[in-house]
Amino acid sequence: NKSEPAGCLCRGVSRVHKKVRVALLSVASNTVLTVGKLVAGFNMNSVSVLSEGFHSGTDLLAALIAFLSVRQSSKPADERHHFGHGKFENMASITEAFLILIAAGVIIWHAVEKILHPTPVEALGLGAVVMGLSALINFGVSHILMKTGHETDSPALVADAWHLRTDVYTSLGVFAGIGLIKVTGWPLIDPLIGIAVALLIVKAAGDLIVDSLRSLLDVRPP
Repeated sequence: NKSEPAGCLCRGVSRVHKKVRVALLSVASNTVLTVGKLVAGFNMNSVSVLSEGFHSGTDLLAALIAFLSVRQSSKPADERHHFGHGKFENMASITEAFLILIAAGVIIWHAVEKILHPTPVEALGLGAVVMGLSALINFGVSHILMKTGHETDSPALVADAWHLRTDVYTSLGVFAGIGLIKVTGWPLIDPLIGIAVALLIVKAAGDLIVDSLRSLLDVRPP
C-alpha cells in the first residue's frame, strides 16, 4: 500500500508541529507571568511573590529549552544518531531540573535574609490578583502540555507541564499566605512561604532528574 508511508509521514509531521506549537504556548505564557510576578513582587517588597517570579523565570528557561529540544528531537536518524534524536528531550529535562535547583537556592537565600531582617509587605491586593491569575493560567497551559506530551511521547513537554503544575500549587500557597498576612499582620509568613515554595521546587527537580536518567539508561524504553 503506497499511501501508507505517506500517511505515516503526514501524521509524524503533524505531531511535530503540534509539539512545537504547544512549546511556544508555554514560552509565551511564562514570559507574561514572569514579568507580572517580578513587577508585583518588587512593588510589594514580598520575597514570596518574588520567589514565584524567579520560579516562573526558570519555567520560562525550561519552556525555551523544551521548545529547542522538541525541534531537535524531531530530526530524522542520521549517520551520527542511528536511532534518531529523541534523547535530546531527556537531556533537556535534566537541564531544566538543574536550573530549577539554582532558582530554589536563590529563593531560600532571599527568604533567610528577610527572616533575619524583616520588612513589611505592601500592596497585598495586587499580589493576590497576580497569584490568582497565575494559578489559573498555569493550570490551563500545564493541562495542554501534559496531554500533548503523552500523546506525542515527549518527555520535554511532560517535564515542562510538571514545572507549571508545581507553579500552580506554589502560586496558590503564596495566595493563601497573602491572605494570612492581611489577617494577622505577621510579615514573617512571607519568607516562610518562600522557603516552602523553594522546597517544593527542589522535590520537583529531583523527580525530573531521576525520571530522565531512567529514560536515558533505557530503564523504561519507549
